[in-house]
Amino acid sequence: MWGKWNNLNDMGEWRVRKLKLVDARLYFVSIFVGLLTGLIAVPYHYLLQLFFNTRRDFFGSHPHWYWHIPLFLLLWGILVFVSWLVKKMPLISGGGIPQTRGVINGRISYKHPFIALVAKFVGGVLALSAGLSLGREGPSVQIGSYVGSLVSKWARVLSGERKQLLAAGAGAGLAAAFAAPLASSLLVIESIERFDAPKTAITTLLAGVVAGGVASWIFPFNPYFQIDAMGPSLVFWSQVKLFLILAAVISVSGKIYSMITIYFKRVYLAIKHPAYVKMLYLLFIAYLISLTEVNLTGGGEQFLLGQAMHPDTQIMWLVGMMLLHFVFSVLSFSSGLPGGSFIPTLVTGGLIGQIVGLILVRQGVIGQENVSYIMLICMSAFLVAVVRTPLTAIVLITEITGHLEVFYPSIVVGGLTYYFTEMLQIKPFNVVLYDDMIKSPDFKEDKRYTLSVEVMSGSYFDGKRVSELLLPERCEIINIHRDRKDLKPHGQKLVPGDQVQIEMDSQDIEKLYEPLVSMANIY
Repeated sequence: MWGKWNNLNDMGEWRVRKLKLVDARLYFVSIFVGLLTGLIAVPYHYLLQLFFNTRRDFFGSHPHWYWHIPLFLLLWGILVFVSWLVKKMPLISGGGIPQTRGVINGRISYKHPFIALVAKFVGGVLALSAGLSLGREGPSVQIGSYVGSLVSKWARVLSGERKQLLAAGAGAGLAAAFAAPLASSLLVIESIERFDAPKTAITTLLAGVVAGGVASWIFPFNPYFQIDAMGPSLVFWSQVKLFLILAAVISVSGKIYSMITIYFKRVYLAIKHPAYVKMLYLLFIAYLISLTEVNLTGGGEQFLLGQAMHPDTQIMWLVGMMLLHFVFSVLSFSSGLPGGSFIPTLVTGGLIGQIVGLILVRQGVIGQENVSYIMLICMSAFLVAVVRTPLTAIVLITEITGHLEVFYPSIVVGGLTYYFTEMLQIKPFNVVLYDDMIKSPDFKEDKRYTLSVEVMSGSYFDGKRVSELLLPERCEIINIHRDRKDLKPHGQKLVPGDQVQIEMDSQDIEKLYEPLVSMANIY
């Protein structure tokens, strides 16, 4: 009897060691995902900057009028081509964060990830190079998820680990876009995977650090570090009043921003004009803005940096620029062309902060040197209001600027903003986009979906027979993968390392994803 007990202990120790080796392999593969994502997403950023500089130099040189004709026709052809790409591959449209979330929770599958990666890369570069007000972060996130999907196939990882590599790639994409690995990990947890599974957090952080390192190596100069952020010398209650004012203004602005953006996106889809006509209208607006204030194009990031380092003091002019950028960003994003909304959102928040800051300067509340400080806090808070990812927003602004002095004020204003947006019933922007995506005519829904989870030691699943599990209604375990073998669920006792496939109705996958994953994990 003692011999049998020792054999069981030996088998248990062998399985624990094997699982640790499997985890170590997963972490190593996630580092490779981060490296590969960085080597793709960073050149994506480089090309966007290169084409923006080329376009800015062209308009800044004030060429003869006849040079504008071939350029306009060329850019029109580019936009028509990109819209054709989107029509052929609908999953490359927009930023890509909702699509990435759909792949991770099992509702969407990447059938041809390499082709889609190339299309997303090319489409994103061309759309932003034409001058549209879109961001680089969303496409970088989806490019990373494509890399994670490809590597998971090449490395032949287990089905339950595939989503962790997808999440790692997505986080690495954001890290490559902003050189902010910590914020990228938080984005995956708050907005994409929407669950703090330990393996997901570790793989995402490892991939993000590597991709962020590649970004810092290729782009050693960070313009955000040049922003001065000097806090005003206010007594405690004056600071409280200031933070309440900022949170209230940002919350109301975020509500308006979200409502208008979603409304126009839905209206744009309902317009029956041919794609080439829509692209003509959009390019006409982009071209006019390029002729007057080219820094407002391409997301508006250069305009924001210019205002943060050398701020204008004309409030009405800034209001006009902010409204122009907002309308242009809404129209650009509504087109569905590859490009995110992260940077345009940050720009809008920063300009709102600058306007509020200048008003406070005129009222004698703060000094002119404190305006950039208000801008950074409002950038973070506006991201909280629209995207509803408070940790990501606060850490991102701190990481990309290096200003710890805005960290604690951003926590206070961001927390108040989150509370006010709850009162205003602002639904997270990416959640609305995700819901619209799965309800769109292009989306083909199956009746049943399969979710793969890995059983961890000490979890609810660990040590239980399949017949003993209390699963949600209409959920069924259809397969157990153990030691490279597929086992029938009936009569099986689950052990750590098992890859369990759970089938459920399509309408339940979002609300049951977190509960089912939590049953197989420990925290």
